[in-house]
Amino acid sequence: MEGRLWVPQNRNLPAAVTQCFSVVALCTAVADPNWFQVAPNGTSPQVYGVAYVVRLQGNITADPNMVMNYEGISLLIVMATCCYIGIFSGFGAFILSFLGSRHPILLNLPIMLHFITAILDVGSVALCSYLFFQVKTKLRKKEFEKTVMRTSLGESFVIAAFALMFSVTAAALSLHKSLLKDVRLLDSRTEEESTLVAHQGCED
Repeated sequence: MEGRLWVPQNRNLPAAVTQCFSVVALCTAVADPNWFQVAPNGTSPQVYGVAYVVRLQGNITADPNMVMNYEGISLLIVMATCCYIGIFSGFGAFILSFLGSRHPILLNLPIMLHFITAILDVGSVALCSYLFFQVKTKLRKKEFEKTVMRTSLGESFVIAAFALMFSVTAAALSLHKSLLKDVRLLDSRTEEESTLVAHQGCED
C-alpha cells in the first residue's frame, strides 16, 4: 500500500490542452491541400501537399508540370506519412495526459508520445521546406526558361508551423512536470527519512 502511494497520477492538463491545439492545427493542415504551389504563367497553380499525395493513388509519375521528380514525390509521401502518424501520436498524448494513469508502465508514455509528435511535426515542416527550395532551384534551369513559373508557400505550411510550435511546447510542458514531480518526490522522501531518523534518535 505504501509503495502505491508514492506513484502519482501523471495527469498534465497544460500539456494536454497544448497538444490538443497541435492536433487540431495538424488536421487542418492535412485537410488543406496547399502546402506549396507552382503557378505557371497564365494557368491555374498546381498545389502540392498531403491531399496531392492522396490523389496520386500510388502513381508517383502523375505530376503534369514535371516539376516533381520521383524523389520529390517520394518525399511528399514521407511528409504525408509524418503528418498522419503525428496526428495519431498527438491524439494519444492528449488522451493520456488529460486522463492520467497510476499504472507504472504508463507514467512515461505520454512524455514519449509528446516528443514523437514534435519530431514528426519537425519532419513534415522540414520536408516541405526542403521540397519547396528544391522546386525553386529546379525552375531556374534551362528547360523552364521559356515558361515563367512562380513558387510560393501555402497556408497549410503556416498552419503546420503552428502545429509544430504547439507540439514542441506540449513536449516541454510534459518533461517539465515530470522533472518537477521527481524533485518533489525526492524532497518528500528526504523529509520523511529525516523525521524518521530524528524520531529514532529521541527514542534512543
